Amino acid sequence: MLEHHPLSFTQQVKHLGKRLTIQRRAVLLYMLHALTATTAKDVYHSLKTDMPNITLSTVYTSLRFFVKLGILEEQAHRDAPNQFVCLVTADTLDLREVM
Repeated sequence: MLEHHPLSFTQQVKHLGKRLTIQRRAVLLYMLHALTATTAKDVYHSLKTDMPNITLSTVYTSLRFFVKLGILEEQAHRDAPNQFVCLVTADTLDLREVM
């Protein structure tokens, strides 16, 4: 879960053995500005134009990584795709670090 102490967001990601890649940044920024719950396919289709090399698998992996950090919540639906909701605001994270 995202810890609120002197470690920066990037340091917390590195502490988990990951990097804040361009793709992860794009997914995170998209979710920080999403006004409603969204599916991985929605994120993928929105980012695909500007990031033609991004894959749906990368989007899913990134979303689930941010769930582990406590930034997103995954909402499971029996008859529909799972949706993701951002639990933090852009003010919570230092966006200069993310961008």
